[in-house]
Amino acid sequence: MPLFGALVNGLEAALGGVLGVVLHRWIKKEMGDFLILSQGMCVVLIAIQGMQGGSAVIVTLSMALGAALGYMIDIDDWFHRVGDAIQVRLDKRFKDSAQLGNFSAGFVPASLLICTGSMAIVGSLQSGLELNHATLLSKGLLDLVICMVMASTLGIGVAFSGVTVFIYEGAITLLATFVAPFLSDMVVENMVVTGSLLLLAIGLNLMGVTNIKAANLIPACIMPVMLVPLFALFGI
Repeated sequence: MPLFGALVNGLEAALGGVLGVVLHRWIKKEMGDFLILSQGMCVVLIAIQGMQGGSAVIVTLSMALGAALGYMIDIDDWFHRVGDAIQVRLDKRFKDSAQLGNFSAGFVPASLLICTGSMAIVGSLQSGLELNHATLLSKGLLDLVICMVMASTLGIGVAFSGVTVFIYEGAITLLATFVAPFLSDMVVENMVVTGSLLLLAIGLNLMGVTNIKAANLIPACIMPVMLVPLFALFGI
């Protein structure tokens, strides 16, 4: 079953979000904020580890083109619109429930955090091309812990990131067989490095250092698929 890895990863992320909401009353806000800060530092570490290799020129162009496209589409705004629409429904159904938190505040950063990076990309490709789900299953355990910590502070929106990660990783898994001829080692390597830059932005946001609209950078991860063959064509 090609989608097994993506499905389990999504369920684990959702479970972590639910556990975080349930355990919310036993976790003080100061402790939750501090845990989020610590997770931000870990995300920065993962990002730095994923920045090994790749072409600086291709990654730079990928970020520039992807950022421009993401800015014009305003992916960040679409994420927040979805989150806000769900927030309205939650507010009507569960009035005065502080435990649920602000949906967008949890849904957006959690979705970006667990969808971007080397493990999501490489793991999904392995599931689609080799039916090897080991990477996504390992990532799911990490996501469970991260989502539990985030949900204890940011609310129920974090749990719904499980749906986002399933759709994202599932799409890459299903498309892997079709785009396999274009996914050379160089393409994957540059996709991983570019995705790691997005993780760096998310980690700095979690630490409160920056306020980057990381969602608008998502198209940058796809740009190496086009740029690497183009560079090879012209012998660059």
